[in-house]
Amino acid sequence: MKEKILAKAKVDIPLYFNDFKSFWDESLANISDDDLADIYNATLIYKNWKLSFHNIKLRDFDLIIDEIFEDINSSFFLSLMGLYRSAHMHLRSSIELTLQLIFFIDHPIEYIKWKDGDYVIKQDVLSQYIKSHPLIEIEIDTLMTNITTNWKKFSKHIHGESPMFFQCEKGVRKTNTFTIADFNIWKQNFTQNVYNLNKLLLIFFKKNLNLFPSKSRDILLNHLKAEDLNIFQNI
Repeated sequence: MKEKILAKAKVDIPLYFNDFKSFWDESLANISDDDLADIYNATLIYKNWKLSFHNIKLRDFDLIIDEIFEDINSSFFLSLMGLYRSAHMHLRSSIELTLQLIFFIDHPIEYIKWKDGDYVIKQDVLSQYIKSHPLIEIEIDTLMTNITTNWKKFSKHIHGESPMFFQCEKGVRKTNTFTIADFNIWKQNFTQNVYNLNKLLLIFFKKNLNLFPSKSRDILLNHLKAEDLNIFQNI
């Protein structure tokens, strides 16, 4: 029995790869250059946060930043294969890890415990902590509400709260072809999520921005809209 299953697996698995490759190519053929540029630009954000952290002697948090980078890239790559439910799961993780990153910078003991699997902090506690953080000198209630709203929305994909969040109910799965509607939903969620998290980190590290590598600082700030750039005019 095992030999038959193994033989079948060796025949079927390359077929799955061919399907994913075919869909990947179809996605790239149908995504506009502007959309592709926006998405790829978003994948560069956390790489430049890592470089910036190193410049201000924050090297103990590479573990978290690297995993957020993996989340963002994984979401992008999964979307190219039409796996939008899984792509949204990684977006939720990127929110949780970014908020934990801010918390652990101030809590080294808890960070050690967390790395050992002995510490858990709830999402609502994290959000409240950040909203009342003394380093954040501007009102961020709206920003945190947007981040929390996205977290709850992405959580629905993990918990399968309704068939509308199922992979099998996506247009892509029913037709086995690229559908712009599915892609646009993911793309809006993806770019908005990275935008909000980058903005939050910039606000938190506002007083350190001049210590960042100039190229990285420019990439992070240029990701913002003009009205949000006004926050950082006097750095």
